Amino acid sequence: MNLSCFVRHLAFIALLGSTSAFAQTDPPSPATPESAKPQSGPAPLVIHFGTGSSTILPKDREVLDQASRAFNEGKPQVMIVTGSADRAGTPGQNLLLSQRRATAVLKALLDRGLPVDRFQVLAKGETELAVPTEEGIAEPENRRVEITWR
Repeated sequence: MNLSCFVRHLAFIALLGSTSAFAQTDPPSPATPESAKPQSGPAPLVIHFGTGSSTILPKDREVLDQASRAFNEGKPQVMIVTGSADRAGTPGQNLLLSQRRATAVLKALLDRGLPVDRFQVLAKGETELAVPTEEGIAEPENRRVEITWR
C-alpha cells in the first residue's frame, strides 16, 4: 500500500469514527496517567504539539532520529504511532487532529527511510489523556504522539 492510499485510509477511518454510531458521545472516563501504566519494553518516545497543530517542531527532530535509530538497531516487528489531543475541542475535532498528528509523525519517519508496512498508526483523540482534565481544558502534555514498538 503506498503512502497516499494509506493516509486516505486513515482519514476515512478517523472520519467514520467521528460520524458513525460508533463515535463516542459521552465524555471518556479519566484515563490512568501514562506514568502509572506498566511499561513493557522501552519507554515511548513522545513528540508534543502546539494547540490545534499537527506541525512537528524543529526541537522534536532528535526524537524522530531516536525512533529511526531504534527501528534500525532493534528491527521491531512493528512501530506504533499513536496520536492524541487535549480536550480543548469537540471529541470529533480532537480525533481528526490526533490522526493528523500521527500521520505527520509517520511521514517524518518514512522520510527517514523506514518501511511503511512496519507501522501501525492510531488516533486516540482525547480518550487517553496523559494528564486528566475536564472538557474544554487545553493541556500541553495531552497534545502528543507516542512512538512505541514491539
